[in-house]
Amino acid sequence: MLLEGIFDASVSVAESTLSEDIATLYPEERVAMVGAYKRRIREFTAGRSCARQAMKQLGLPEMAIPIGPDRAPIWPRGITGSISHSSTRCAAAVARHSDGIKAVGLDVEEETPLDAFFAEEICTPRERDWLDQQPSGRRGRLLKAIFSAKECTYKCQYQLTRRMFGFETVHIELSLAEEAFAAYFHVDVPPFRLYDRLNGSIRFRDGHVVTGMIVR
Repeated sequence: MLLEGIFDASVSVAESTLSEDIATLYPEERVAMVGAYKRRIREFTAGRSCARQAMKQLGLPEMAIPIGPDRAPIWPRGITGSISHSSTRCAAAVARHSDGIKAVGLDVEEETPLDAFFAEEICTPRERDWLDQQPSGRRGRLLKAIFSAKECTYKCQYQLTRRMFGFETVHIELSLAEEAFAAYFHVDVPPFRLYDRLNGSIRFRDGHVVTGMIVR
């Protein structure tokens, strides 16, 4: 499984290949797919299916997970979660607020290296300096890891802040030997403050980079 070991037992996970069975969607979900491209429908449908499977594993009933005006999932009361997909796989992570989880972040990316051109957009100067010190053959893969960690952090914090921001807002430090990363805020994003740290997990598995994070 892509998500094995990413979260502790308080978080329920599920994953699948992409699906075209739109019949599995609730009416309030299906309306968001009107006029959508086939690929988007597959991603959305698989994501909702994974989320409901994860909810079921927590002993929760199946419920709709509509899209809000900000395009983020609207989770049922008392639940937090995150959904991500690559071009072939989809995964979801779900947890209860009553188990002490305030927010969950998850990102799944193909492990294909990113061109160095994108480092200017994705990375802070400190991250670029770190990349420059790594073996040249690994830099594209590590850049993809930084990208995934930032996407994961953004998804996690957004559930608490409702703030959109760019890649420059957080700095990532990878600890690949420990399969972990740390994200540091460069500015205040209430309730997070300058230099606040969020911790996450990272795995390179089955041709993918997978990152996960929770806030208690």
